[in-house]
Amino acid sequence: MQRSFRKTVLILLFCILLPGASAFAAEGDKVAFYPTDVSEAGELAYLRESVRMMLASRLSGLAGIQPQFEEKVTAGFTGYRVQSRIVSAENGVTVSASVLTPSAIIPVSFKVTAGEHSQVMKALEELVDKMAESLFDVKIKALSAAIASKPAAATSFHTPHPDRQVKENSGFGLSITQDEFVAQMAVEATATERYKSTLLSFVSRAMSAGDLDGDSFDEILIATNTTIHILQLRDKRIQPLSTVALPALLQVHALNVADLNENGVMEIYVSATRKGDPRSFVLEWHPETGVTWLHKEVPKYIRPLRLPGKGLVLAGQSGGLEGGVMAGIYQLSLVPGGQIVTGELLPVPESVNLFEFVFADLEGDGVAEVVAITKKEELKVFDSNLELLYTSPPGFGGRDAAKGLNPPIRLVVTDFDADGNDDILLVDNELASPKMLKKSKYYKNGQVRGLLWDKDLFLEIWRTNIFQEAISDFHFLPLSGTEESSNSVGGRLFVVEPAKGSLLEGLLLGGGATRLSVFGMEFVPKSK
Repeated sequence: MQRSFRKTVLILLFCILLPGASAFAAEGDKVAFYPTDVSEAGELAYLRESVRMMLASRLSGLAGIQPQFEEKVTAGFTGYRVQSRIVSAENGVTVSASVLTPSAIIPVSFKVTAGEHSQVMKALEELVDKMAESLFDVKIKALSAAIASKPAAATSFHTPHPDRQVKENSGFGLSITQDEFVAQMAVEATATERYKSTLLSFVSRAMSAGDLDGDSFDEILIATNTTIHILQLRDKRIQPLSTVALPALLQVHALNVADLNENGVMEIYVSATRKGDPRSFVLEWHPETGVTWLHKEVPKYIRPLRLPGKGLVLAGQSGGLEGGVMAGIYQLSLVPGGQIVTGELLPVPESVNLFEFVFADLEGDGVAEVVAITKKEELKVFDSNLELLYTSPPGFGGRDAAKGLNPPIRLVVTDFDADGNDDILLVDNELASPKMLKKSKYYKNGQVRGLLWDKDLFLEIWRTNIFQEAISDFHFLPLSGTEESSNSVGGRLFVVEPAKGSLLEGLLLGGGATRLSVFGMEFVPKSK
C-alpha cells in the first residue's frame, strides 16, 4: 500500500511540473519542505505527502531550487523553509503555505481557495506560481509566453539534404510533417480517415489491435491492471464489445495478439508482474463463444515475435531481481496443460530485454538486423553478428513510471514505401519530469515517427502532430492487399492517450480516462 501511494505521489508531482523552464537561481537555493498539515483537510487528508512533493517539484522546475524533504524543523538549516496546509470547509478548500526565508524571522504567507475538490489541482498550481513570483522573482506570464512560442524541436534523425525544407499536410484531425527531400525521394504520407472513441473511463496500461475472429473488422484491445477492454472499429465507429476480468494484483506492461496456434482465432498475450515476479496469461476471445483461458500464471514474460526465417513465434524471458529480467531471451512453446517448453536462445544483444527490440530486414537483403530502444531511450541498430551499427540521440519510447517491469513503448516494423526494405515506426514522448528523478519518469507531447533506414542511419519519413498528453501506447496495421491493388500502401494507426487533463485529475483525485484514436494512412511510394 505504501509503495503504491508513493508511486502515485511521484507521478502526481511530475504531472504538475512546468517542463522546459529555466533555472533562475545561479546554483539553486536550498528549500526544505515539511509534511503538509492535513488536520482540517477532511477526506483530502490523503494528500499530505502529495502537496509538499508537488510544491517542491514545480518550484524546482520554475526557479531551479534544490529541494530537501524534512520531517520536522531543525536548527542549523540556512535555506528556505516551507510549511503547507489544507483546510476543507463547506465553502471550499483552502491551500496555504508559510515560507521562512533565510534572512527573515517572520514567515511569508500564501493562500489560494478552490470552490470544490475538483478544482484543487488548479489552486495548487496558482499557489506555486505566487510563491515563485514572490520568493524567486520568476516572471510567470513572460515564462509561459516564451515556452508557448518556443519552436518545435527539429528531428533527431539525420537528413541527407543540406537545405532541409519541411512540408505539412493536414486532414482528418492528423497533421503529418515530412522532410521535403525525403518525401520526394521515398514516400508521400497522408491521412485518409479518423475515428475517435468516446471518453473511456479507465487508464490504459497497454494496447494492441488486430482482427481477432477473422471477420475483417479490427478489434482494439486496451488493458488496465484489472481488465481487458475489447472494442471494434465498425460502421465508422469505435464500439465497445466486451470486457475480460484479469486475475488480481497484476501490473500489466504488455499486450499483444497473434494466431500462433493457427486455429483462425488470435490469441491474446498478457505479460504482467505480481509482486515483482512475472505472471503472464494467454487467452482467446470470440464474439460467439466468449473467453477461453489457454494458459494461466505463466512464470515468464512473454511476447509474440516475428523471427527471421521462422515467422511468428512466442518469445519469453525469466524474471530477475527487483522486478528485472534474467539474461537470455528464448523461443517458447506453451503446450496444453500449462507446460512450458523452452527452445533456442534468440540472437539478440545481452543488454536488450524482451520488450525492447524487433528484428527488421532494413536493407532488404534477407538478413535481419536487431533494432532496439535502450534503457537510455536511444534507438540502436545491430547487424546479424550483433555488431553495433547506429545509435540515436536519446528520447524514444518513453513511458510513464509503473510498478514492476516498465518496458518502452513498442517498435513496429512495416514497409511504408513497398520497396522490400523494412521501415520502423516508434513513439517520441517528451520527458517532462526532472532528470534527477531517473526511476520515476513522466512524459508529455507525444509524436509517432516513421523511419527509413539509409545504409548507416535513419531518415525520418514522416511524423504526426503532437499529442499533448503524451502517447500511452500505439500500434500500426497495414491493410492487406493494398500493395497489389494500387500504387499506394495503406494502413491504420492506433493511438492511445490520456484524455485531456484526466491524468492530472485522476492521480490527484482518484480517477482518470483514456482516448483512443484510429487514423487511416496512405503512403504513395515515389520509387515506382
